[in-house]
Amino acid sequence: MRHGVDATIWTKAPQAWRDLWWLVYAPAFWPWDLRSAAGVFGHRLWSPARDDAVRRWLLTQAHDPSELCAAVNKMAQPNHPDADYLSAAQPMRLGRLAEALFTFFIQKSPAVDWIASGVPIYAPPETGKPGRQQLGELDALWRDDTGALVHAELAVKFYALAKPSTPAGLAIGPDGVENWQHKLDKLCARQLTHALPPPWDAEPVKRLAHVRGRWFLPGHDVSADDWVSVAPDGLRFGPRFSRAQFATVSFPRNCKVRFLRRLEWLGPVSQPDEHRLFSPGNDGLLDVAALVSDAPVYSHERVQMLGVFKSDAAGAWHEEWRTWIDPERPAEPTIGG
Repeated sequence: MRHGVDATIWTKAPQAWRDLWWLVYAPAFWPWDLRSAAGVFGHRLWSPARDDAVRRWLLTQAHDPSELCAAVNKMAQPNHPDADYLSAAQPMRLGRLAEALFTFFIQKSPAVDWIASGVPIYAPPETGKPGRQQLGELDALWRDDTGALVHAELAVKFYALAKPSTPAGLAIGPDGVENWQHKLDKLCARQLTHALPPPWDAEPVKRLAHVRGRWFLPGHDVSADDWVSVAPDGLRFGPRFSRAQFATVSFPRNCKVRFLRRLEWLGPVSQPDEHRLFSPGNDGLLDVAALVSDAPVYSHERVQMLGVFKSDAAGAWHEEWRTWIDPERPAEPTIGG
């Protein structure tokens, strides 16, 4: 995932920068047949001609992330913009963090020629009725290298399959209610079909869905040593376990683990030392009770993500993959939503 970025730079940069790098460089979320939605999925955010400029800009943010962190913190907690969003008493929503990172990127980077973000869309006024009903908003508008108008919608999603035969559309989210088919229908049938307001209503527009996230596959009979073969692309895939299954998983002895805070669910996590990391015992099993006692207090009744870390030559620890741990009573997949 580091795309050749020096390990020292990668580790020393704040998590917000790694999240930003992941948000723009991770593969498209939808890993199966794209033909049914080829018109909006799989598009690049910027043209290949701007690749070098975008990479240089991102590395500049790693060396001096002050503007990035200030922008994210301001959106997370406008009344206390200098506070670190990761340590806030009331953590910001994950979608809000992704929105802040995406907005910063399209406004400040050389990737696109930004026009507007968060453009409200209203229903036509009804005769005799005051006010207007807001139908939604456009996440972002910009012009590409040809001068064409682009409308983009952002989504970051995490879904898990109940069993290998479960249709991808029925993969459930951490809340146990939303499923991928519901979000896909919402994107394609609603969010990306809004008529543009003036002054762009007379122009042709390209539609683009920038969806990033991770899938989690059943790991019932899979050992940690086999996860790489089960998850050929660690950026998008990982194993899913119930609490009981998780307690019996054998981990490689050269790894360490910890639960990830919800705001660490986006990009790969790195840390300069072993702070809060747990080692498996000689039998490869983890002290689950100790892990859970150290887990983020606001996530005990929800899905948890366990990060699996390995160290580099300098002694820094980098997340190699993660696993989805169901609550005590996993929700069943639902249709619709």
